[in-house]
Amino acid sequence: MKKTIISWDLGATKCAVGVVDYHEDSQQFFCRKQHSLKLTECQSLDDLVNQFEKNLDISMSDADAICIGAAGQYDGHCVQLQAGYPYPMVFGEISTARRWPSMAVVHDYVPVVCSTFTSYMNEPNNVKYLNSQKIPLHGRRVALGIGTGLGLKDGVMFSNGDFWLGQNEIGHIGIVTPPHAKSEERARHRELMRFLMSEKKLLPGETLTFEKILTGKGMVNLFQFVHNAHEHFSPEEIGQKIKNGESPETLDLFAWYLGLFVGTAQLIFMPESGIWMTGGVLLKHLEAVDRPAFSQGISASPAYSASREQLPLGVLCNDQHAFMGAAFYAVNRLIP
Repeated sequence: MKKTIISWDLGATKCAVGVVDYHEDSQQFFCRKQHSLKLTECQSLDDLVNQFEKNLDISMSDADAICIGAAGQYDGHCVQLQAGYPYPMVFGEISTARRWPSMAVVHDYVPVVCSTFTSYMNEPNNVKYLNSQKIPLHGRRVALGIGTGLGLKDGVMFSNGDFWLGQNEIGHIGIVTPPHAKSEERARHRELMRFLMSEKKLLPGETLTFEKILTGKGMVNLFQFVHNAHEHFSPEEIGQKIKNGESPETLDLFAWYLGLFVGTAQLIFMPESGIWMTGGVLLKHLEAVDRPAFSQGISASPAYSASREQLPLGVLCNDQHAFMGAAFYAVNRLIP
């Protein structure tokens, strides 16, 4: 028997939707169609739904379940996001008016961590493995996202097929001081912190967190620090400069702090089933994880290094993991 799940991946600026078929006999998920839109291409959530239904050639109400991974917090009526959406994300109202099937709006990294419970991980084109450690099926795992914001979610699958998800807001953790680094790395770290606090990078009352250096806007901050630049650049412009090889120093600094963040997450969670990174910024600069600065950043937190070397680590590369994970969540939590 086949079930159809419609999976949403709703970000702050863009939304992607996939139609996923779940085959109960083989327990396999297959994304047969997908489409994405910038939120500003539509006038309202109602308009956004209409556009997706037209492009995917399916009515949301015809699915067996709908799972929406969304940036922000859902209050049962509307998704609340600090940075704001261009129009209210009133899924409670829309789902009732359009007679949608069972629906859940979940944290945007719930589908990412749920995808690691599926056969998505078995396809070599979907994952860039950074070591050869075996992934225990029932161990704790962490999904880490580097994009417009910084996201993280941990989870555990149980032997009975059920699963547990943590409640994390690690993107709001302050930038840690590297406990063990070369003298030049420590000096650079102090200078960067001074730069971020003195160059009006923080709004009144805002705190200095990892999001200031490990997101699209964070990459802009790193570029300006490296080049002592005062010109205004967009994250897209900086990203292109890095892709063109114009600032390998910025990429190395990003890689080092990404490693520091990964090492911090390893120590917090000790996830025996691995840390799985993804997100638009990271996937645009995937070469960062191959640079020596990345492993040096991880080593800047040396505690339990022997144990941490046994933890799987990789990057989710294909653009369907959020669809697969949302479908997995729907099959296990929304469909009787």
